[in-house]
Amino acid sequence: MAEPRKRRSTGRATLADVAKLAGVGSMTVSRALRTPEQVSDKLREKIQQAVDELGYIPNKAAGALASGQSDTIAMLVPSMTESACCQFIGPFQTQLAKRNFQLQISYTGGVLDQEEKILTNILASSPAAIVLFGSERSAKGRKLLETCNIPVLEVNEITPLAIDLNVGVDHYQSAKVLTQQLIEQGFKNIGFIGGHGDQAILNKQLRGWQAAMIEGYLAPDHFLTSHEQASIELGAQGLAKLLLREQELDALICTHENIAMGALFECQRRVLKVPNSMAITCLDGGAFCHQSYPGITAIEVDYSAMANQAADLISSKIQGNTIMTNSLNVGFQLQQRASSQT
Repeated sequence: MAEPRKRRSTGRATLADVAKLAGVGSMTVSRALRTPEQVSDKLREKIQQAVDELGYIPNKAAGALASGQSDTIAMLVPSMTESACCQFIGPFQTQLAKRNFQLQISYTGGVLDQEEKILTNILASSPAAIVLFGSERSAKGRKLLETCNIPVLEVNEITPLAIDLNVGVDHYQSAKVLTQQLIEQGFKNIGFIGGHGDQAILNKQLRGWQAAMIEGYLAPDHFLTSHEQASIELGAQGLAKLLLREQELDALICTHENIAMGALFECQRRVLKVPNSMAITCLDGGAFCHQSYPGITAIEVDYSAMANQAADLISSKIQGNTIMTNSLNVGFQLQQRASSQT
């Protein structure tokens, strides 16, 4: 009869190793780590010394499997460099940590097929919840989320088509408000440049600009959108292309801060005075808009507040608490600066 094959050791300290060193049973160690209030201070200290000496790391996957609960919240983001993502992730992770949740981040590049694959893998590990930055989903991705039986939170964009929970901003309204402000200041030939990102958000921003132009009896003809990532190069080249089409262009709305910076640099190269010859504005203002010269007029969103509300909403849903609303609009502020004030 063949001998049973022995399991290969991982080299990591085990719960049994900790129990042996501490001189207690494995169940006692497990109880001390999972529900420390049920173990005396003296015994808990003794077990912790053994844990520290051996460098023991609890197997959370096994614990989650046994208890049916996980402390991991998976988040999918389309970009690791876009200002909105960066401003949201840090505060969100901080708020989740206060609630004893761990954030696991995956990068999709804004590619829906890639998002589907990542979602399939993540859901197989049974996270406590899924968070997605933006609202653009493929049919298959949406189906996976609708049937996963865990909380799903979509952030950054307010959408009536949210799968479950939703915290964000009305990007249609923000673009419309910014365009109306420029029209009220006397600008008539207002262009629009949008870079690759969440296509649903870009479409809403474009429609907001168009609606304000039409309501102001102006032609929404001068726009450029690209599948390229938002960049300084896109801003500079985009403005150059728009000026070839319309020399009377007198104002510009950019979807991203770095696009606006590129447009500002192009104006400086062409010796176009900002704002007298060209007003520059953007829809996701941050530090660059505030520190540039001239300062750039921008729509600004408090992503820390968004992160706080998102963490409250998702943790409440996970814990089964009563939720007053599934959708929270955090709003936006229009910060007027020298780049549009003639």
